[in-house]
Amino acid sequence: MTHEANPFATRFTRPGRLAAVDVDGRPIDLDAVLERLDRIGGRGAILGPHGSGKSTLLAHLREATTARGRTVRDVRLRSWRDAPAAVAAVTRVPRGGLVCLDGWECLGPVAHWVIRTWAWLRGSRLVVTCHRVTWLPVLVRCRPSPAVLEALVRQLPGSADWLGDSLTTADIRAAFDRHGGDLREALFDLYDRMEERRRPTADGRT
Repeated sequence: MTHEANPFATRFTRPGRLAAVDVDGRPIDLDAVLERLDRIGGRGAILGPHGSGKSTLLAHLREATTARGRTVRDVRLRSWRDAPAAVAAVTRVPRGGLVCLDGWECLGPVAHWVIRTWAWLRGSRLVVTCHRVTWLPVLVRCRPSPAVLEALVRQLPGSADWLGDSLTTADIRAAFDRHGGDLREALFDLYDRMEERRRPTADGRT
């Protein structure tokens, strides 16, 4: 290993640090996603199971929208108590701006209706993440696969040096299978595996 820090540390893998990829491991065209958002009325949902890359894609859409000179407001939803913060975000963003709500399923149907309606009345774009179909058009479906996990691993610091040596493709697939396709948990798993393989042996080698 040529890097002291574990390449699977959170600072390298948190949402927004790695490029969003599709089910085949290819980079997602963010401009195309934003164009689709406009075509479906400016409001849409990123669907997918836990750890499938929804938050990562949302983070990149925020950056891409900001780069276009548009205002963005984002709220991480943890319970129904965050509904006022979501409404406030829609209120504060100017017409044509983007509101990103991560964790849409935490809110109930009444809050969903209020936020959707308020965004429509104000002319705000709205993108949410959720686990199942909601009363919003589907913008992107995140589908985890071993190819997605491998593509993410190849983006990590120094992967050309340690991939295939300290960590193999078989290790990546095994982590994916152990966690039922949850990419986040698989990356945590690979962090632990990398730590184990970097520990000095009895003769002082790693």
